[in-house]
Amino acid sequence: MNVMASDMNYLKEKQNTTNSIADGFILSAGYFPEIMNDIGRFRVKTWRNEKGIDPIFFSKDSWIDEIDANARHWIITQNNIIVASARLSFHEFIEDVPYANFLQLEHRLLFNNSPIASINRLVVSPEFRGRGFAKLLDMERVKVAQEFGVNEIIAFPQLSRLESLEKLGFSLISQLKNIPEMPERPFFLMKLNMK
Repeated sequence: MNVMASDMNYLKEKQNTTNSIADGFILSAGYFPEIMNDIGRFRVKTWRNEKGIDPIFFSKDSWIDEIDANARHWIITQNNIIVASARLSFHEFIEDVPYANFLQLEHRLLFNNSPIASINRLVVSPEFRGRGFAKLLDMERVKVAQEFGVNEIIAFPQLSRLESLEKLGFSLISQLKNIPEMPERPFFLMKLNMK
């Protein structure tokens, strides 16, 4: 199982929240099985026209995986339309985090304090970039991971995200092999020690 039972209960029991952030945008956080397909479609739609992606992968209707069912999600909407989304998942073992198969042994040895939080699937619609949404979603996810008491947060960002995550305290560990969904985009490993 990718998520410890206690983690899944924590994520589901933590009350869903909705806050107005500015200019008619709404930030919602929680467990959203009823709109997971909308989030998955938003991911594909947003990435589909980006450079360096696999056009076959992004020709599908939605990007959802088994971790989505037990993760906490954030969405930013305007007029009930998703303009940004992100997720946070908890894992007992490093082998269970998204993209663990890209880690070398020396990387795995850096993540030995369970539970491990993973921030991933951050997506901001191109026409809404530059408004600070990525930073806001990063800060919200780190805050929830801190509330839960994790020891470490792992991130697999693209090149454009390195500096902003370093400002939040993440350390760059290594550049990794590019992921199949984005074969021409550099892929990195970062870590935030929480204790």
